[in-house]
Amino acid sequence: MAAEAALDGHRVIAILVTHDGQFWLPETVAALTSQTRPIDDIVAVDTGSEDSTLKLLKSARVPVLSTHRESGFGEAVALGNQSFKPGAPEKTEWLWLIHDDSAPAPTALESLLAAVEERPQVAMVGPKLLGWHNRTHILEAGVSIAGNGARWTGLETLEYDQGQHDGIHDVLSVSTAGALIRRDIFEEIGGFDNNLALFRDDVDFGWRARVAGHSIIAATSAVVFHAQASASERRNIDVKGAFLHRPLLLDRRNAAYVLLANSSWWMLPWLAIQLLGSAMLRALGYLLAKLPGYASDELLAVATLLIKPGIIIKARRVRKLQRFVSSRVVAPYIPPRWSQLRLTSSRIIDALRRRFISESNTTSSSILDSAEDEDLLVPTYGFRWFDIFRKPEVSAFILLTIVTLIASRMRLGSLTGGALPTSPGGAHDLWRSYFESWHQVGMGSSQASPPWVAILAIFSTLLFGKAPLLVTLFFLTAPIAMMASILRLFKKLTQNIWISVPASFIYAMSPVAITAINSGRLATVAILIIVPQIPILLSNWRKIELHSWRQIFTFTLLIAFLYAFALTVSIICFGLVVAAIFLDYKDYSSSLNKPLFFERLKKRITLFAVPFALTAPYSFEAIISPNKFLAEPGLQLPGGSADFVILGNPGGAGSPPWWLLSPLLLILLVALFTSSAAKTIALYGTYFLSAAVIFSTFSIATHGDSAPTRVWVGTFLVGATIAASAAGVVILDRIRAVLVSSNIHFRHILAALLLSVTAVYSITAVVWSMSVGATSPVQSSRNTVMPAFLSAEKDTKTLVLREMGSADSKSIQFYVSRGKDISLGEPDVAPRQLDEIATAAQALIDGSGISSSKVFADFGIKYIFVKLPFDSDVIRTIDSFGGFTRASATSAGVVWRVAGVTGRLVFVGADGERTLLDTGEIGARTNVNRPGRILLTESFDRSWQILENGYRLERVKSEQNLPVFIATEAGEISLLHDGTIRRAWLSFEIITWILVIVFATPAGRRKREISEAELA
Repeated sequence: MAAEAALDGHRVIAILVTHDGQFWLPETVAALTSQTRPIDDIVAVDTGSEDSTLKLLKSARVPVLSTHRESGFGEAVALGNQSFKPGAPEKTEWLWLIHDDSAPAPTALESLLAAVEERPQVAMVGPKLLGWHNRTHILEAGVSIAGNGARWTGLETLEYDQGQHDGIHDVLSVSTAGALIRRDIFEEIGGFDNNLALFRDDVDFGWRARVAGHSIIAATSAVVFHAQASASERRNIDVKGAFLHRPLLLDRRNAAYVLLANSSWWMLPWLAIQLLGSAMLRALGYLLAKLPGYASDELLAVATLLIKPGIIIKARRVRKLQRFVSSRVVAPYIPPRWSQLRLTSSRIIDALRRRFISESNTTSSSILDSAEDEDLLVPTYGFRWFDIFRKPEVSAFILLTIVTLIASRMRLGSLTGGALPTSPGGAHDLWRSYFESWHQVGMGSSQASPPWVAILAIFSTLLFGKAPLLVTLFFLTAPIAMMASILRLFKKLTQNIWISVPASFIYAMSPVAITAINSGRLATVAILIIVPQIPILLSNWRKIELHSWRQIFTFTLLIAFLYAFALTVSIICFGLVVAAIFLDYKDYSSSLNKPLFFERLKKRITLFAVPFALTAPYSFEAIISPNKFLAEPGLQLPGGSADFVILGNPGGAGSPPWWLLSPLLLILLVALFTSSAAKTIALYGTYFLSAAVIFSTFSIATHGDSAPTRVWVGTFLVGATIAASAAGVVILDRIRAVLVSSNIHFRHILAALLLSVTAVYSITAVVWSMSVGATSPVQSSRNTVMPAFLSAEKDTKTLVLREMGSADSKSIQFYVSRGKDISLGEPDVAPRQLDEIATAAQALIDGSGISSSKVFADFGIKYIFVKLPFDSDVIRTIDSFGGFTRASATSAGVVWRVAGVTGRLVFVGADGERTLLDTGEIGARTNVNRPGRILLTESFDRSWQILENGYRLERVKSEQNLPVFIATEAGEISLLHDGTIRRAWLSFEIITWILVIVFATPAGRRKREISEAELA
């Protein structure tokens, strides 16, 4: 063998670099000594090992050179190379670089030399790297670098080696673990860059060799097993620049260095932006994984390099001298961005799948394992697609889809009506409504937009900004989502699919579900979909200490989602928390387990309080205006009376008739007299139903309405409906076996009665929904209230009068419009109607409104619009009043122009003369030609400001509670609304959500904390 090695025309010098490698070194040395093509010379360069590495090397009789502990890999290789004199000129000399944690296969060197035998242009050849612990996983077969600095191998994570990458390939570079480098080219290029003490020196060397006109290949017939001890933090990194022994910091810094030092000059600005942006995104990911050290490494790595451009400038000068071909020669080896995105998304999907989808424990069997006497020629029957329709779940979902489509035939388009205002034009309108500090609705409002506006904006953005489409799809698919959500819960309660599936169908067709969809109750529909998941996730409510803090914060995010739609949920949550704390205190009184009591107390308070903070400031404003706790999004419509509610029917517009009796009350009564878990569930349902009955007797005035309306208790009935449905499932699941094995008695009668009432309700509810229920208040064909020519005058105040109610009971509603129909989110921030406007409007109706026009003009109301049909006597009365000039009369309604100076900004001189200023747009500029008062016809708010000649004008409050500004001289003015407070609250929201999301996400682990088996 030695003779053959001497005659093959090559001299191989193995340089083994060691650093605290006692764990891997014995196998590495053994692998080197057992090569089929012997090594000609070998030297070990030890960089200050503090373990038994030197002792092991001396025992193996390997020559050792020692250097200081902070020496880099390139410095150690250079030292080893210098220890050998040049060989015979007729032989090609090679440096075989070996890490102390890499063990070459016996034929590795022979295969590497065979690959370069007919390729004299090759400067470096590398092997295929396989895992040290699991030797079926391929680590590298050539390496490159992505535009964001990531090390690019083109392989999947822990990819199984099946020979799919075998062969000899041109690559940008190869790993230094087992790389074979021509000694003359190594010295010609100058070896490894001393600025790259560890990591990415291989990519940099390959890049420099390429632009020097040489070739780099990977020969996969050569195999090296690599432990990657430094990258996986299995040993400390002590080289220069490795701050706090952090390999990630050094790796990211060196990656940026390689890109900036070697790329074309015109690419540098883009690369700097890409490196910094990628570092920020990865840092955010590490923060979410609770790894602040890694996050800081990402940012420090790029920042420390960019703030010292002299290092890059010097490195580029050196490379310019060594470059003999264009830098674009490496372009084919840099992975395209789509490849990076594909591989990254694949890794994310695999990670999510491994976390959330359990691997099947079943093992596949070969056909050869079948019984010997089995006739393999007997034909097998394939899957028949028709069989899928025999499954109860599929049939139930198909039936519900058909019922929903028929019942929604009037809702296939942009929806409005009932409690649902018109949808805005796009997602940008929702975003603007959420972020703006002043809402131009009614007389104007600075109230915070409810958080559900932001939620709709997010989902609208995902639908390419189509907000009306989102609302339509939401109400159209809501019954399907409700059934799918509750079915997950019922499958936890019974294994009998013939019980869980029908119960889920009935839940989706319950009175509260039907009414919520028909009347446009956005919040109740969302709650019907989401709430069934809470009992599944929060399964240990009584023993809440069994839930980790990460789970608790995950629950708070879900509950905050519910708070965002309806603060009524906070009342329910508060009641449940107080009741649970009371029971905890009873347990503490008997056990005296103080730590347990306080742990439960902290977690229960967190569940209530953190969602309250996440929905601030909207939730905090409700403390000042408690009516918001009982209000729901949209227009305020009255709910049903207590006699409706006790039967599980929320009543109000779009609700089923009284004779369509829900089995809810009957199920709760039956369950209360059982001895099973259904009794406990029924107790919760009774509490929810009792609360619904009590609150249905309340009347509140919210959303800018002056007249109180009966509270909608749909949210409470959702809890009662879920509890009744779950109790019914438990009862039927337990009683089924008893009924089959016993004679007829009262249980049979009760079960028959329960099933009969439920079946009758189901059939009648389906028929009613598809027939009468289809003509619900929410439809897609409803006309807008405001006529087109009024809508064209942007932000012009118009007092709208229209008749509401049925033919038997009509009432006149009035509100101030801003030249358009009220849209999503605006009713929730609408200010309280001013008494002066309400009095003047009522005077128009009852015929005493002689001075109404002056009042309307004072508040900037320009038009009066009466929507037809309307009482003709009232129309004639308005015509007879002075101060109103009829502007138009169409089939839509009648419009009057209010006399006087009306607008947003009115200048009042010292003589009392009123002049409408040119513009009232926020931020726009106009001029006043003399001292006087500037009247702003908006609700008084301390954030209103007018700047004149750069100075802020004094602000006072008028007799009508409108802001008035004192102008002491002529000059240019600009109207501003200071949004500092709103921006502060938005910052608070963002910080709070980020913190809770970080607490809720699983904590990551540093690589040194991951076991060897997992790494393999």
